[in-house]
Amino acid sequence: MRISFLVAFLSALVVSACSASPALPSDNRPLGNVTAAPLECDMISADAIKIATGLKNYSAVGTKMDQGRFASCSVATDLTAKGKLSLVIEVFDPSPDDAEDLENTRRSTNGTDLPDGLGPGFAARRKNGQDQSIAFVYGWTSDYKRLLTVNIIEGAPGRDSLADAVEFFRQLKPLLLTSSR
Repeated sequence: MRISFLVAFLSALVVSACSASPALPSDNRPLGNVTAAPLECDMISADAIKIATGLKNYSAVGTKMDQGRFASCSVATDLTAKGKLSLVIEVFDPSPDDAEDLENTRRSTNGTDLPDGLGPGFAARRKNGQDQSIAFVYGWTSDYKRLLTVNIIEGAPGRDSLADAVEFFRQLKPLLLTSSR
């Protein structure tokens, strides 16, 4: 009887020692208004950046197109070559990709169509050259002339970075992909 108890005890001990470490707690806070002040890059909410990336301290740099229109916002731990890029939002006008290119990217990344009312476009996950997980959204105008991309690299622990990328896109699309220039 003692041997069976000892075997059961040791088995339980081995199983508990080999079990995965506990999961990080979920962070289900909404991003809120992604264009609310205080702003980075003259358009993106600093609060939304902090929630989505998990960064407290970061640097952001934005670029503009002709006539001062938003072109991009890149967020990194710092702006040196060693800085870890965490969020990149870009508008391409004109888009560098045609319909075939975008469909090939969707297929190669197993992208899923954006929710009703947000398309055309898709959301997916991929790995970069440093084996970091990137959640991204590609969305474009119906004529494929303009493209909006949102990339979250290694998002905040406990968050669904793909859902955050879709939410950034949902709120930015009417501002950045409208037909008015």
